Amino acid sequence: MKSSDHDLTRQDEDMAPETFEAEENRDHKFGNWPELFGALFTLFVIWLTFAFTG
Repeated sequence: MKSSDHDLTRQDEDMAPETFEAEENRDHKFGNWPELFGALFTLFVIWLTFAFTG
C-alpha cells in the first residue's frame, strides 16, 4: 500500500476506528527490537567516544 501526503498528515482523531487499529497493528509488527537496537547502538557509540578520546 502506497502512502499519500494526505495519509501522512492525518491525525488519529480523524481516522475511522478500523483504520486506526489496522495502522497500529502494522506499526507494532517489529515488537521492541528497534528500541533495543537503538539503546545498544547508543551505548556502543558512547563506549567508542570514551575509548578513543581517553
